Amino acid sequence: MEIASPKDPVYYYECSAGRYRLAYFIPSEELQRLHEAGRISELALKDLPDGVDLSCTEPDFVEFEELYGYRPPYDPEALLRAFFAVFSTTRNWRSFRGSGFIPAKDLEMQMETVEAELERANLEPVDLAPPPRSATARQRKSLKIQQSAQQKRIRKAIKKRPAKGIDPRKSLRQQEFSKITMGEGKTAEEVFSELYLKQKS
Repeated sequence: MEIASPKDPVYYYECSAGRYRLAYFIPSEELQRLHEAGRISELALKDLPDGVDLSCTEPDFVEFEELYGYRPPYDPEALLRAFFAVFSTTRNWRSFRGSGFIPAKDLEMQMETVEAELERANLEPVDLAPPPRSATARQRKSLKIQQSAQQKRIRKAIKKRPAKGIDPRKSLRQQEFSKITMGEGKTAEEVFSELYLKQKS
């Protein structure tokens, strides 16, 4: 059966009891446009004929850039913060279980707002880079504690300000995002769930 996937870039989420995973899906049509603009190698078109499901983590973005010469334009940690702003605004988000899509433009718009709010609150984003190899065990532990404390402050600040355009009376899946045009075939949720299970095994 042919796979149905979004025809435009989207973010795919999987949530369970307040925890979440976010991936950036670049469809094959977008990879073709990037290649025609000279922004991504031809190898990407050969390796990824159905598009790519790229986890929103710095290591995954770095690896993708090393392989194909292209890095998505937004910081993965900023995207995760934007998603948390949206997610934590929704009804019963701590108990919500499910997956779905958010159009790229919708989440990226939220990201700009969240980052501006954090800047106004004088909260610097957390640098999650690992400590240098020369760092002592005490320095490593100290850095981890600092990173964790700053992440908690940021999450607390984000939760205080509901995300714009998100209805707190509805769950994440019930929100009215921009329309996503899908191809024909299997549902995209089924496809990404299968891909994620394969990645974990």
